[in-house]
Amino acid sequence: MTQSKNHSRRQFIGGIAAVAGVGALALSNQGNAQGMMGPTKNKVVFQLNKSDPAYILDILHSAAVVLGHFNSDADIVIDCFGPGLWLLVKAPKNHQHYEKFIMEQVESLHMYGVVFNACEQTMKTIHIDKADLIPQAVPVFSGAVDLITLQQKGYAYIAW
Repeated sequence: MTQSKNHSRRQFIGGIAAVAGVGALALSNQGNAQGMMGPTKNKVVFQLNKSDPAYILDILHSAAVVLGHFNSDADIVIDCFGPGLWLLVKAPKNHQHYEKFIMEQVESLHMYGVVFNACEQTMKTIHIDKADLIPQAVPVFSGAVDLITLQQKGYAYIAW
């Protein structure tokens, strides 16, 4: 288990490093990726509905790979609902107590424009307020409805 965990970390760190290098190069060459060229054509939404740290790291790594592949020219949403919502809950109320490493990956991806949507229906069920969410979280009415709406807008849907 520890070896698998370390392997996932190395993969994720490698993905983030690649994204950082490619992103810096793209920004230095073109300015803002969405600036004069308009919105990106590469759109993806990831379903995150489990609280397992290995599962979460796989999704975060996959988002980093997509960013790297498209030279940061991708609109990425990670839709958190059900047990996956715990990723977006601040430490005092968070029953999962995720490692600092996972939260650093969320912050890093957010800096590259990845959006983390938080299902308000799940929030109601587990008695979480907007004030209990991390700053990167964007509340949406429903994770399921959000997945439908984003797919209608042309987002590719990735479920694990």
